[in-house]
Amino acid sequence: MSRYQQLVNESSNNSQQQQQQQQKEQQCQRLPQSPSVGYHLYLYREQLARRNVEYMRLSKAKYFITETLLAKTVRNLKGATVDELKTVNNQIVFKHKLRHQIHRLRTLKSLGYRNPNPNMESTEL
Repeated sequence: MSRYQQLVNESSNNSQQQQQQQQKEQQCQRLPQSPSVGYHLYLYREQLARRNVEYMRLSKAKYFITETLLAKTVRNLKGATVDELKTVNNQIVFKHKLRHQIHRLRTLKSLGYRNPNPNMESTEL
């Protein structure tokens, strides 16, 4: 094989490798997006319709919905009234309560409770 033919083969291999590398980079850039608020609302309603509610899933869906809607609301606070600010504050407090509830459910689950109800009596001493 001549030197010219080797150079041609190497250049075609390099271009193929570059194309493959670009395709891999594009696939990495297409990271799976988190589900939309509508999808989480659907999951929330599905959990409510079940006979045996999974409280952890229910709380997580509620938290995600609250967090997403709160983020959208906070972006548009420039001309907000006092009542709207109070509502946003209440939503932030609700979000913190949900976070605490999810943490409590995880703790109860690690203690051996199956599907613990967040409204059950406190286990703190």
